[in-house]
Amino acid sequence: MSLIKKIKDYYKKPNSLLFTTPSHAQGNFVIPKAEQILGTEYFKSDFSEIEGFDNLRAPQNTIKSLLKHISEIYQSKASFMLINGSTSGIIAAMLTVLKDNDKVLVARNCHISVYNGLVLTGAVPVWFTPAYDPHWGIYKGVKAADIELYLKHNKDIKALIITSPTYEGIFSNISEISEVCKKHNVILIVDEAHGALLNFGPFKSKPAIQLGADISIQSLHKTAGGINPSALLHISKSSDILPQNVQAALNLINTTSPSYPLMADIEATVNYLYSSKGKNHISSLLKYIKHFKMSLPHGIDAYSDNNDPTKILLKFSAYNADNIAEILNKKFNIEEEYSTEKAMLFITGIGTTSNALKHLLDALKAILNEADISSSLTNSFYLHQIAPNMQFTPRTAHNKPKKLIQKNKSAGQVCGECIIKYPPGIPLLLPGEIIQPAFIPFIEKDEILII
Repeated sequence: MSLIKKIKDYYKKPNSLLFTTPSHAQGNFVIPKAEQILGTEYFKSDFSEIEGFDNLRAPQNTIKSLLKHISEIYQSKASFMLINGSTSGIIAAMLTVLKDNDKVLVARNCHISVYNGLVLTGAVPVWFTPAYDPHWGIYKGVKAADIELYLKHNKDIKALIITSPTYEGIFSNISEISEVCKKHNVILIVDEAHGALLNFGPFKSKPAIQLGADISIQSLHKTAGGINPSALLHISKSSDILPQNVQAALNLINTTSPSYPLMADIEATVNYLYSSKGKNHISSLLKYIKHFKMSLPHGIDAYSDNNDPTKILLKFSAYNADNIAEILNKKFNIEEEYSTEKAMLFITGIGTTSNALKHLLDALKAILNEADISSSLTNSFYLHQIAPNMQFTPRTAHNKPKKLIQKNKSAGQVCGECIIKYPPGIPLLLPGEIIQPAFIPFIEKDEILII
């Protein structure tokens, strides 16, 4: 049964009254400033777990039927709607398969949510750093051969957590990595937050659970048109992980008052992506992007080595990309996802139009014709190249007493907080990590917590 239909059917009942939460009573009263932003229609779909609307914590009818429908579309053993983003899915996956003192192999470029999961599970991370591309300033994909070596030297590792595609869209060979994990009886969790369109278009990689991953997590809001922070968690049909254990883990961290508008949006988004219209939309998007990249003027390169084409990573042969980004923002009102001196990233998705890409292309061409662009290119140190030197496990570090000190006095101390920049949400320094002198210039605040 459709949750959207259930919501629509409610209003067909004559004289229905709800003395339940939420207290706006399906929009009978909306705070005026909220109404200016959201209108009233949103509130009409904002229900609690009333009769027949089911419960996300223990689905029995409408939501259970919807989850089964989503699972069939994604060819999973089970799928789960995430109303607190991929972050909640990653933490739930970790809570499902890891316990206190379990060892887990973790890529250094994992999202901050993985660190949070380490604190909550008490698992002990074995950190590894994927190969780094200094020309672009990004991590490359994880190599199966590297994973093989780590697992040979750490025979008690229980799980591996990697990101594919990465923030910049780089794919790892999940099939090969999965074979290595199965050989060593290791569970493979793939943060696929940026790969929500993989099921529905002609991409260079298939979805992770179709390539051997045990669990994958996808953010519908990143590229697929969903509302922040809609996401999905999938269990592979070939995995031994029990769906009820994932449900129990989600129940530990999820709100007991889930958003019905958000769940309805997940249903609508998945159905659209799966439709012929949705698949044609994705195909058109990929054509627009391909045309954009082919039209780039001399002096601008687009990254194209085994990556997700919806991530447009650009490099300028003669200019600092940060300087270009500043001009884009101030003169053309165009904001990139992020930029460094080496490259800048533009994230595209369902909402990206050919006109938007043309406007970006015209702006870039105009900037290159400017006479006053700063051309300073430096070889600054990239913290992502440094594997963390950990003094304490994440849980131990989290529970240790901490104090504030001036950052310029922090070299050699043990960091007591996540030093992190958004985007991309990848920690530069982790609690429990010894602060090396080279880190200090990259800490943007004057004081930091140490243990």
